Amino acid sequence: METNNNDKLLKDFFNGQKQEIADNGFTNRVMRQLPEQTDRGWIVWIFAAIGMAISIYLGITFGLIEHIVLLLKQVPIYYILGGIFCFPLVGTAGFYLSQHRDYRVI
Repeated sequence: METNNNDKLLKDFFNGQKQEIADNGFTNRVMRQLPEQTDRGWIVWIFAAIGMAISIYLGITFGLIEHIVLLLKQVPIYYILGGIFCFPLVGTAGFYLSQHRDYRVI
């Protein structure tokens, strides 16, 4: 409660002391001078593919896939189906969050 009160006092103080500085088009001139940024999202997909390939290779080499299959045979089918049915929800949420970067977690 005290933190909220301190935050409110700080906001009120800084709002009262706020001074506007004349821009005179400076921001627009600077923004026009900046170079265009290229999209480097492809790098994530490259590293993800390399990581998946290494994981699959190690899984086959060390017999981890067989162990996982044996472990999954012991799990009830309802748990497996529940996990599979959650994939579209998680995928949709991930896609939404990747497209809308203006979200706040907290």
